[in-house]
Amino acid sequence: MKIYTLGTSHGSTEPGRACSGTLISVNGALYLFDCGGNVEGKMTDLNLPFGNLRCAFISHMHEDHAGTLTSIYKRFTVYNHTNSKIQMFLPEECGISAFKNWVSALHLPTSDSVIFNLTLPEEIYADENVRVCAISTAHIQNGKFPSYAYVFEAEGKRILYTGDLNSDFSDYPEAVLREKFDAVISELVHFNPEENLETIAKSQTDRIIFTHIWPEKADTVWSLRDTFPFPIHIANDCDVFEV
Repeated sequence: MKIYTLGTSHGSTEPGRACSGTLISVNGALYLFDCGGNVEGKMTDLNLPFGNLRCAFISHMHEDHAGTLTSIYKRFTVYNHTNSKIQMFLPEECGISAFKNWVSALHLPTSDSVIFNLTLPEEIYADENVRVCAISTAHIQNGKFPSYAYVFEAEGKRILYTGDLNSDFSDYPEAVLREKFDAVISELVHFNPEENLETIAKSQTDRIIFTHIWPEKADTVWSLRDTFPFPIHIANDCDVFEV
């Protein structure tokens, strides 16, 4: 299993960093978590085949996490030379309807190659490789609008993708404090890392990969790296981690 951190910036791009996009590869199949940056371009740079992309899981309806999903949609409706299909999971019905209206406004065709699903706090996807469960978080206005973390299971291993969290860190998924994970992919923008180091250090994981990075907070976490009971990584765009 490989993790590709395609986009690692905060709410806007910065030199060398696009907005959020993380890809997991299992047995050649690809699973995308968030699509706020130039995911299409990053996948092309890494020679990752779009026909192997099975799902796109959007954690919440903010532009820096969903803003370039149209480029993936286009790959499956205009340039789909393999007749492959993709399932797109969005957390709000209005997001699905608005996205459909937007691709129509862009004069992109409709196609049964793209299947839309509403994310709910439960197991939402399974195939011969993976299982994916969604966990509710409270990122947008203390939970007024839905947002999700994701538990990704494959090859006997478990990965937690936190998505964006509440500023008070109260929605850091409890599952990782009581259950074993092989890796946590955590945002590093919206909470104060110094105030929450003790909680993060209690994570039952072999490593944490920090992405969606605010540089000053990354510097703080990195300076305290020796206090963690597991390795931490400050991800860059197009880094690859084997799990």
